[in-house]
Amino acid sequence: MKQNWTSLLLVAGLLGAPAAAMSAFQDGTPPVEQEKKKRDAKKQDEKKPTVLKVGSTVPERLALPDLNGKQHSFKDMRGKVVVVHFWSDRCPYEEHGNPVFARMEKKYAASKDVVLVGINANQNELGRKPAEGADYTKLYTNIRTKLKEAKLSHTMLADHGNKVSKMFQAKSTPHCYVIDKKGVIQYAGALDDDPRGQKGEKATNYVVDAVTAVLAEKRPTMTETKPYGCSIKK
Repeated sequence: MKQNWTSLLLVAGLLGAPAAAMSAFQDGTPPVEQEKKKRDAKKQDEKKPTVLKVGSTVPERLALPDLNGKQHSFKDMRGKVVVVHFWSDRCPYEEHGNPVFARMEKKYAASKDVVLVGINANQNELGRKPAEGADYTKLYTNIRTKLKEAKLSHTMLADHGNKVSKMFQAKSTPHCYVIDKKGVIQYAGALDDDPRGQKGEKATNYVVDAVTAVLAEKRPTMTETKPYGCSIKK
């Protein structure tokens, strides 16, 4: 009886092998070609540009240089609530935005949990990407002058080629984002509900409200609003 069971199992295995092999050809593609297609599809997915939105995690590897050429990565900012705003040195809407950001600097100056980061992605303001070994003290003079006039001291990054603005889908200046300590975008949109700067203290600062909620480990009441401002120049 034992010998009969062994024989039956052997026969079943022999019969199953052709069936398994045939299943690989059901779409007319040999197994080797199928594996190649899978690898090619994976490579294509990896080449697709990353699109970030509310709920997305900002890649740690994402990095940009500041006005002195020093690289800043989002990995360096993990563990902090990050306020990112796309900024212009000449957009009229920044005449309202700059004082608001200046007040936010003072508000979070003593905080170890919140960091403000500006990103200039306007190619007409940035000029050509600096060559290796460039003297950065002679670059971005218009941006440096405006930051000094606006009394803004938080880090300003240069997005040559719109690499980061495309990922964030940033449309205008100021377009703002609040990122939690784990790197997840919790808010995207306008700085506040006062684009003309007429409401004064009655204005609702969406960014500050979002930061307050995130620090309390809560979801912001407003996670998305329509941004206002000047279109980012490609």
